[in-house]
Amino acid sequence: MKIVNAMVGSLLLAAVPLAAQAEDMSYRYLQLGYLDTEIDGSSENADGFGTRGSFAFANNFFVFTEISKQEVSSIDIDQYAVGLGGHYPLATNLDLVGRIGWAKIEADAGGGFSADDTGYLAGVGVRAKVGENVQLEAGVIHVDYGSGSDDTGVELAARYHFNRNWAAGLEYQSTGDLSTTMAAVRYSFGK
Repeated sequence: MKIVNAMVGSLLLAAVPLAAQAEDMSYRYLQLGYLDTEIDGSSENADGFGTRGSFAFANNFFVFTEISKQEVSSIDIDQYAVGLGGHYPLATNLDLVGRIGWAKIEADAGGGFSADDTGYLAGVGVRAKVGENVQLEAGVIHVDYGSGSDDTGVELAARYHFNRNWAAGLEYQSTGDLSTTMAAVRYSFGK
């Protein structure tokens, strides 16, 4: 937990001097990206594609959705999440962001084997737009699928905005035995 606190603190300190130069951040977007997941204890990585979306409403709230489809060793792994989030400005272009939602994971190996678990996710972090084109995020996430299958981890993201609508970025999430990297393109619809 000390590492997470240090990362969040460093992001806050780095963002504050440059925050006044940036524009408002959008909580209305669609994102598509390539995923690569390292699984502790496995010599193979899962890979595939994922989408994310967010729609802002009532000034400080948004609904979100996430879908990913990956494969490893002929096993299909699908993950889904949908929920509600909120953001609170800590400074110009520096937001405290929280979200909570429903989450599901499905695994299918063919030949009659399949498994799925349903639960929830909850996360909190900071989001900052630094300078004219760079956006950074850092946070803590907890995912619980029930039956003792729960993990807490970190989320990190960096995006470069080509203009008001288009951005490309890298995201990293580590929870339990899974470490996922996503290279993505995002289209923002405005605030």
